[in-house]
Amino acid sequence: MVVKKKILIIISLIIILVALTILLIIQLNKVKVSLIGSDNIQIEYGEEYQDEGVLVKKGIKKLEEKDYKINILSKVDSSKLGKNEIKYKVNYKNKDYELTRYVEIVDNTKPQITLNTNTLQKDYCTRNNLNELKYEATDNYDGNLTESIVVEENEDKIILKVKDSNGNEAQEEIKIEYTEKPKDIFSLNGNEVVYIAQYNDYNEEGAKLTDGCGNQLEADIKTKGEVNTSQTGDYYIEYELEGYDKLSRKVNVYEVHYDPKTIFLTFDDGPGAYTRSILDTLAKHNVKATFFVTNQFPNYQSLIGDEHNQGHTVAVHTYSHNYNVYSSVDTYINDFNQMNEIIKNYTGSYSNQFRFPGGSSNTVSRSYSIGVVSQIANEMTRRGYIYYDWNVDSRDAEGVGSDTVYNSVINGTNNCTSCVVLMHDIKASTAEALDRIITTLKQRGYTFAPLTTGSPTSHHGINN
Repeated sequence: MVVKKKILIIISLIIILVALTILLIIQLNKVKVSLIGSDNIQIEYGEEYQDEGVLVKKGIKKLEEKDYKINILSKVDSSKLGKNEIKYKVNYKNKDYELTRYVEIVDNTKPQITLNTNTLQKDYCTRNNLNELKYEATDNYDGNLTESIVVEENEDKIILKVKDSNGNEAQEEIKIEYTEKPKDIFSLNGNEVVYIAQYNDYNEEGAKLTDGCGNQLEADIKTKGEVNTSQTGDYYIEYELEGYDKLSRKVNVYEVHYDPKTIFLTFDDGPGAYTRSILDTLAKHNVKATFFVTNQFPNYQSLIGDEHNQGHTVAVHTYSHNYNVYSSVDTYINDFNQMNEIIKNYTGSYSNQFRFPGGSSNTVSRSYSIGVVSQIANEMTRRGYIYYDWNVDSRDAEGVGSDTVYNSVINGTNNCTSCVVLMHDIKASTAEALDRIITTLKQRGYTFAPLTTGSPTSHHGINN
């Protein structure tokens, strides 16, 4: 019994060993085809796809590519979003094996925002940008997205946001830096020196405290001094505000040396194409006028000498007649001096009389510099220059015809005794209307005179 049992065990072991041997032989000859890498892949839009291929094994042995044939039945197009199906067909010893890989083209790339600066500088008062901010957005799928940028701005920073068509978002921040906050300014309303004709009313303009940006603040300002316009001479008004230097205004009351019914014809912006005609008309009537000259038309510059030689007053208007002269006091004075040098070349002396471009009441200067006209007026007056506005407007600057110019001047002189008339010797309508204007005013008993020291200045009141 024992021997028989042992024989059965040996036979069983032999059978198992044979079976295992057969299985091993089968496995060693079995062909297995598989993908190298994942069968589901994602790549970015536009990215070049590199296929990893397939692995062919016979048993545990990796076959060489020369041992089998492989055919890839489709390709990946990374220029389009979506899934691509790649089919592989492998033939080994006349037997085909098929595999499939899925390659999904996706857009997970954020747009890119490009900036020319990381810091934006701003003026404390105006909040205007002091350096240029440029930006653009580009995306690998959508291309240029600059117009889609959303700009959010607060006191400290600017936030730029953009989203592409596939939901990818980008954001950039730009720091805002402001110029130093200006100090509060205690200053005069109007000019440091005021000229007023004897017996005329004196209008006390006072002083003010501003925050440095031109915004007026409440202040307890004490004013001392009086002006007696019945007596000629210099008067001084003082202004005191605790914590600030005392301010002073000089008021000069001068004796009137002209007939109350006097017309002061003034011509701005020339000399130009119509200046010669205007000079001929003035000569015809033996009328003297005032020319506030520019260098806008250099070809007519020599007429400045003719204006002077015929007894007219030649005064400064501006060299360029560009409103950027109001960028600063120095800019204005440099422009003024350029024109005054030309005047000296033709007249032999500098002029101490001038008219602001746009008049002293202009507000366009605010867009260049807050308070600049007040500063210029004070500095020019301190240097001994006198500026003039007008109280009769011919309206020729509006481009009206000669009849309107005539009526504007004639009607305007009904409301003043000493009339400073604003005209422009670069306007054809003025040249055409001048003869009638002078004739009519003479018939009404008016006399004519050029502006000189002591003439009415007809100040409007400074608005900047």
